[in-house]
Amino acid sequence: MTTEPFKWAIDLTNPKYVKSISVVSSNSLPSPDGFKVIDGKDSLAAHKKNFNAHVKSEDIVTLQIQKAWQIALAPAKSIPMNFFMSYMSGTSLQIISIMTALMLLSGPIKAIFQVKSSFKPVLGPSVTVSKISAPIALYIVCQFALMYIGFQKLNSMGLLPNTRSDWLTWEKHVDYNNGIKSFAF
Repeated sequence: MTTEPFKWAIDLTNPKYVKSISVVSSNSLPSPDGFKVIDGKDSLAAHKKNFNAHVKSEDIVTLQIQKAWQIALAPAKSIPMNFFMSYMSGTSLQIISIMTALMLLSGPIKAIFQVKSSFKPVLGPSVTVSKISAPIALYIVCQFALMYIGFQKLNSMGLLPNTRSDWLTWEKHVDYNNGIKSFAF
């Protein structure tokens, strides 16, 4: 019981059939709108020079400022998530809730000390720090908001010493008897 091969398999192995197939070249297809054909390396360099002449330095500065605002708003986008994680981890003294609170403190502190490296992609020769000082300030404010969530978490767990009973060791002992000897029963 031998099976006959498919017709397409026979056709592809037949050299006469392969020569009879007309292949459409990409040269015969029309170019898409806005496409320019460039011949040779010299014309490519001239095309790049003409293209760069159209790009204004003001456009580049505007794009760098927009990118700075995107970098500045990145921590603000994580505030709701961190607040929800802080709420869901509870107020009991467990390793997960303590680590959540400590990460909410350590992450923003590291980010505040690395502001220059965070904004390094937009600090080019054309953009000065004065033009992106508002995004940098917003970035730092958002980091302080994340730290506030961490401090609130530590406070709700009772790990921040903010009540009088937390400082009893350093209070002076008050003698209400004023030197009167009394008997203890």
